[in-house]
Amino acid sequence: MKEVLTKDGSITLKSEKYNECYHSSEGAYTESLYKHVLPGFKAAERFDYYGDEIRILDICFGLGYNTLTAVLHKPKNVKLKIFSPELDADLVKSLKNFKYPEEFKNLLSVINELSENFYYKSSDVEIEVFAGDAREYIKKLENIHIVYQDAFSPKVNGELWSMEYFRDISNILNKSGIITTYSVATPVRCAFYKLGMKIYTHPYNNIRKGTIASYKELDFPKVNFEEKLKRVECRTY
Repeated sequence: MKEVLTKDGSITLKSEKYNECYHSSEGAYTESLYKHVLPGFKAAERFDYYGDEIRILDICFGLGYNTLTAVLHKPKNVKLKIFSPELDADLVKSLKNFKYPEEFKNLLSVINELSENFYYKSSDVEIEVFAGDAREYIKKLENIHIVYQDAFSPKVNGELWSMEYFRDISNILNKSGIITTYSVATPVRCAFYKLGMKIYTHPYNNIRKGTIASYKELDFPKVNFEEKLKRVECRTY
């Protein structure tokens, strides 16, 4: 796959199969940090599982930026358990040779272990990478606190953006859990709305807005989605 240098200096890849990059041009590391990891941990501060274990579902593992950034910014005195499906097993195996940003220099042992064994465990972090279909994998999980919905776009990977898929996600989501995604597409937000979730976006101004969905009230800028539905039909993928 072709290497692509992003604006923050981190490298992503362009998939030949999907003809899309794994990250936006804004920055592979920056996108993971501000659209997924920081909003997820900020929301976790409000919930009763904070201080014990936070269970994260990373859809899909890809180059591992979301998972590794979560480990890098893990709150103190919290255990992380991360579950991440990835269809391309060869990609995961190649990551020990990937040019990661300087921020990940202390995570080389984690990267190597995941690349070789698809699994990593320490006293406060456990990561499981599943080589296979995300739709089947998620049905085996439960009590997920944070979902990083970071699959390729609905245009090329529609099965991971369908209403059926999001219902399966909602079935494993903790009642206080959240979903973060780069997508601001109306059909994606319609899926969250039809599931009875509240819709927000992140508060950071240095990167394009994404979507945050939760059954609980959150301290994020709220999207007035009901107002939009007065003008458009609520259709999902």
